[in-house]
Amino acid sequence: MERTKFQKTLEIVASVTGVVALFITAIGYPQVGFIVALFASAMYATYGYLTRQYGIMVSSLIYGVVEVVGIIRWVFLGDSNG
Repeated sequence: MERTKFQKTLEIVASVTGVVALFITAIGYPQVGFIVALFASAMYATYGYLTRQYGIMVSSLIYGVVEVVGIIRWVFLGDSNG
């Protein structure tokens, strides 16, 4: 199945957003990094659905749950020691 231009663009934007999220988290702002990573996971899940690659979609949703837990720990509980 040939991907549309929108699907290719969505994949690239999701990838770049994920890398930016990792960088933001690595430089010491996990409160922001986890939220950006959550957006990247949502974009990847959308990409997986649109391209009928359900493994990508499911893994993105699972990773999104991990990010929500990270957001709760870092933002709401103030857990900064791992």
